[in-house]
Amino acid sequence: MMDTFLKKLLDYYSLSEEDYLSLTKDISEVRLLDPNSIKGMDKVKKRILSAIKNKEKIIIYGDYDCDGITSTSIMFETFKKLDYEVSYYIPSRYIDGYGLNVENVIKIAEGDYKLIICVDNGISANEAIDKANELGMDVIVIDHHELGETPVKAAGVIHPIVSEISNIIGSAGYMSLFVSSALLGEYDDYLVTLAGLSVVSDMMELKGYNRDVVRLALFNLKKYRYPRLISLCDNETISEKTFGLEIAPKINAIARIITNKNINLLVKYLTSPDEMYAKSLRDWILKNNEVRKQLTTQAIEKIPNEEIEGKDGIVLKLDILEGLIGLIANRLLTTYNVPVLIFTEDEKDPNILKGSIRSKEGFNVTKAFSSLDKYLLTGGGHAFAGGLSIKKDDYEEFKKDFENLCKTYKFVEEEKPSLRIELNDITMENYSHVQSLAPYGVGFKEPLFRIDNLPTRGLTFIKGGVHLATPLSINTKLLGFNMPEYEIKKTSHFDIFGTFYLNTKFGTTLEFRISDYIARE
Repeated sequence: MMDTFLKKLLDYYSLSEEDYLSLTKDISEVRLLDPNSIKGMDKVKKRILSAIKNKEKIIIYGDYDCDGITSTSIMFETFKKLDYEVSYYIPSRYIDGYGLNVENVIKIAEGDYKLIICVDNGISANEAIDKANELGMDVIVIDHHELGETPVKAAGVIHPIVSEISNIIGSAGYMSLFVSSALLGEYDDYLVTLAGLSVVSDMMELKGYNRDVVRLALFNLKKYRYPRLISLCDNETISEKTFGLEIAPKINAIARIITNKNINLLVKYLTSPDEMYAKSLRDWILKNNEVRKQLTTQAIEKIPNEEIEGKDGIVLKLDILEGLIGLIANRLLTTYNVPVLIFTEDEKDPNILKGSIRSKEGFNVTKAFSSLDKYLLTGGGHAFAGGLSIKKDDYEEFKKDFENLCKTYKFVEEEKPSLRIELNDITMENYSHVQSLAPYGVGFKEPLFRIDNLPTRGLTFIKGGVHLATPLSINTKLLGFNMPEYEIKKTSHFDIFGTFYLNTKFGTTLEFRISDYIARE
């Protein structure tokens, strides 16, 4: 007979017992796709093996975010396993911009390369690929981004839609893993783990084949504890949060603040067999991640309150690195709950402003770009995030029109579904039930629990009454950050919302981390 808590959990997700057994079935490479069955793989494989046979020079052209870094590392490591030397290049956000461009294609041709393998870019790089073809080079595209209006003239393409893999979009790292497996004749455990990291880091929907590779990646990381990844972790407990909140932000930090071409060292970090060298690179990564945090916090602290408080939408022009504007926009969105757009001066042209926008349900970024099209030099993104550039001279007029849009289109606050439980449901056994359904992420959110009518009288607080921290048993506690005692005890009872969190820093404690509450009258 099924446990009562687990039954409630399955009902919360509208899952049957059969669904549960399928979702929690032991994971192995057998659950992953046969790469040779993927449309277009024969063409890609044949062109790469031909290049190896004919001793052609090959370069892997990646991208500067975590997905691009892992994609490049997967392909580079694959060629090492094939005992064939290739080059790679991660473009700098500040020097090269995103994706393959004509200027770099010409430089690659001068190096006598015959095959360019684009990973995490290229699917809409028509001009650059046409130039490569003109200069006698073939291009293979391994990508997952939105298709351009005109198909690229590539020697081969692996893409979730073009290759008819799934209507669920996988990461470029996952697409690279398919190519790797086709070439090696097997799925390599470490490369599977990098692919799983890429899926989580690029916020792909955790359903279907994405879920399978992330489950297998987490299994591998727990089993083999790869030093390159483990040394970037903050917590002993390995979960999808290890990828999304601990490892990926540290890798992404480098491209945000390093303005030279040292971004390429990240591939060395993930693939070099030299442990001492890797340790020095890890220290470099951690140091730059701390710099990223400091610069972001300092930039926000310098913003005058009158420019951000009480606004229907926040538009700011800051003297800050371009790689940080999205982080600042996201932080302000979380704090002030209005659309946020942060501009900074273009590194190459001081007459241009580059911007990053973050939003929520109710204010659609792509629709906003359509309304503001007369100002845009470039613009792209999706419903809740985007990037753009405008002329500096247009800033004041743009700001006025953007703020008017924010007044017209307000956020729609959707009530998040929650699962009612009792205090005595906060147990290690029930935590195990929750974890059995992991990984959680886009398309399959972690359960939000609700405990109603909780008395406030017996609650305890720490840090001078700033944070709620109440032991429930020897190894369980309620934890609420920035929930001051004077505020909570204004009411005799309240309803709390939160999630389970296993803290292993000082022993093992199961925490119910409170994310929100409603005071009872």
